[in-house]
Amino acid sequence: MTDLEEHLEIDRQKVINSVKLHLPIEVTSYTLPRNMEAYFRGIEQVFLEACHQEHLKEYIDFCLGELLTNSKKANTKRVYFKEKNLDINDPADYAVGMEHFKEETTANIDHYLELQKKEGYYIKFSMQLKDNEIIIDIKNNALLTSFEEERIQHKLATAQKYENMDEVIANVIDQSEGAGLGIIIIVLMLQKVGLTKDCFKIFCTDTETVTRITLPCDMKISAGVEIVTYEFVNMQRKLPVLRENFEEVNKIIKSGFINRNKLLECLRKDITLTLLTLKYAMEKDKKCFSLPKALEILSDQELKYIFSDSNPSSEFIPASEDLKKKWEHAYRTAFFAYNIYKNKNLLGIGFDDEGIYLLGLLNNIGSILPHTASDEQKQYVVELTDQYEDSSEKIRDILKTGSSNNYLGSIYTKKLGLSKNVYTIMNSWNMVDNIPEEHKSAANILYLAEMMQYYSEGAVEYYQIDKNILEENNIQNEEQFKTIIKQLNSRID
Repeated sequence: MTDLEEHLEIDRQKVINSVKLHLPIEVTSYTLPRNMEAYFRGIEQVFLEACHQEHLKEYIDFCLGELLTNSKKANTKRVYFKEKNLDINDPADYAVGMEHFKEETTANIDHYLELQKKEGYYIKFSMQLKDNEIIIDIKNNALLTSFEEERIQHKLATAQKYENMDEVIANVIDQSEGAGLGIIIIVLMLQKVGLTKDCFKIFCTDTETVTRITLPCDMKISAGVEIVTYEFVNMQRKLPVLRENFEEVNKIIKSGFINRNKLLECLRKDITLTLLTLKYAMEKDKKCFSLPKALEILSDQELKYIFSDSNPSSEFIPASEDLKKKWEHAYRTAFFAYNIYKNKNLLGIGFDDEGIYLLGLLNNIGSILPHTASDEQKQYVVELTDQYEDSSEKIRDILKTGSSNNYLGSIYTKKLGLSKNVYTIMNSWNMVDNIPEEHKSAANILYLAEMMQYYSEGAVEYYQIDKNILEENNIQNEEQFKTIIKQLNSRID
């Protein structure tokens, strides 16, 4: 295995996590050597496979190569013009500089690449799954001049006039910038796979030039995942329970006097025992969404029944290390969410502190249920997905790898009768741009809590976390983020 292959193998799980959590995966290079471009392509391949859009790889490979070259050339152009004491924003200087740009930079490319690095010019490649779209961005910090932008927009407009490559080659030549066919070919290739001109955009922010390709995901697969998930949840008749945690609770229940404070302390650490308690409490109060309140509602006799071996609502499962980690993740996320809420002193967001705690804990039920499925559920999933022919394996893989965890968890809580607020937030907590305004405050708390725990586990990196949510919580840098997590963890352990 080469160093590049080994590096890509290490990052494979991070790419998969980014798809699962709808987070951006981003790679930066200053000089873009061949091995780095190969690494970019490796990231692209893993990402498309994780989204089950690998059929687009051939087309995206070409687009990626062309766009990376364009970005690298733009950066080289800036240092070349600076060295020649030419103003790249002046049309006359621009014309002079471009006369010998290509031949001089090609002949001495290492020199100009080194200058780019010293000047801090970079190329960033990022991919993100948002809702049912894949967003691919190529960014560089060489802002377009007005006439560069005009030329690009002209090429994009020209691309709409042609239907095949023969027409383009016969009619399009841009001698000032080379053949000038790249952008036009990209648009034609994207149209060939059924995408519109709106799927390709070039624009500038205050600091970067961004080239964006937007790829819609296969809606047949998305629809299949929704249907199969819904049927899977309908068949979920029992809650998976870890025997070790159950026995700890059972000791408190079987004692002569039920110490409810001690019982609350045990239940708060266990996602399914909490759900079990909540399920029975809601039979008496449909609006109950607080573990302390649930324990007030339930009598001693009812608690003894709930946490007995004969309760048909629970099913004991082996406590594998993987499942223990999922239970631990849920508990720590709940603890983080509770403390974030307390520190912000928020009112009027639809949840109190105990409601936020439960939201953090229950948000992870969608990651647990597929791993504790009954044989009946597994067989039914196979039968349902087989009806989707060539998409059956892809749908099953999405359910297995966790890309549909949000939807599964939200549908399950809806089945239990929890409020619309709960299942709406659980379904879209990590889609920060699209979540309804009335749910933003609670969802942002849940988002930050989840990111803290995923970061602690090494599943996400700091740059992937939404900057606006970090700013809302007065988190300025990664060191501060680490310190907050460390302080909170010290209060758990």
